[in-house]
Amino acid sequence: MDHVDLTAQVQRILRELGLPHSFLEPVQSFSNGVWLTAEHVVHYHVIGPVGRLEHEARVAKRLPPEALYPEVVAVGRDADHDWLVCKRAPGVALSAAWPWLGLHERRTAIDQLSAALRSVHHSPATDLLPPCLQGGAPVLTRRALADRLRSLGVAPSLELFLATDDRPSVMAHGDFNFNQAIWHEGRVTALFDLEMSHAEAPDWDLAPFLGFCQNPARAVPEYLEVASRPEDYLDAPLWLREAYPEMFAYPRLRDRLALHELVFRSAELIAAPSRCAEIVEAAVDQASALVKLLR
Repeated sequence: MDHVDLTAQVQRILRELGLPHSFLEPVQSFSNGVWLTAEHVVHYHVIGPVGRLEHEARVAKRLPPEALYPEVVAVGRDADHDWLVCKRAPGVALSAAWPWLGLHERRTAIDQLSAALRSVHHSPATDLLPPCLQGGAPVLTRRALADRLRSLGVAPSLELFLATDDRPSVMAHGDFNFNQAIWHEGRVTALFDLEMSHAEAPDWDLAPFLGFCQNPARAVPEYLEVASRPEDYLDAPLWLREAYPEMFAYPRLRDRLALHELVFRSAELIAAPSRCAEIVEAAVDQASALVKLLR
């Protein structure tokens, strides 16, 4: 995303906070403007519903140090945009480091990442609700989605409906993947991007992780073409399952992941009921492909 037009606003925010603002390094991002200084990271709302960064700051207050979320310096609003300033963790995105890590370092990274995610999952979340999910999708329960599909005359398999069964809720990350972690000198130093965190089942965080492993080229910035080889991520899903087996414990995991995908596509389902059967079929196919990564 082009951050040039917002540089003056970000400099003003830093100046008003009494923080250095003379040098800003823009970082490629999918939804927010992001800039780095020597000691801080600035996130600035650009597209989608406002309030996601304010929500992330509320989430951060509930996390223990083991969750590895960077220290929040300040959060606020700038007209119709919210912004968040955090301390900068040392290192680079795990996706940028991954191609050059040895087998032992990669396994270590997944173990440390899963430990940080566990700490996120152990934080209270039942009263937290983000403004939206990925792509601006509304926050919708699996049960509500299943009822909506029935009302539209779409009849997925019985197994798919059974996968709406609730499990104990945790503070789900919301976009758990290699782009949201920082790696430095043999360890994960940060896990961030919690603007869509809310109470969900642990397996909610599987789809973005497995989806990244399946097709990293869809998720990494363009300049990281070297990090877009699926073969580099073949072992990561199996390592995560060993490190955090509870995430994989649902007995109908394919149907569960398909329902997660349909929640993200709920706006599309509601807007185009004539395409519901097609969208459901595509979600099941995608979930089947993700489950195959575990074999």
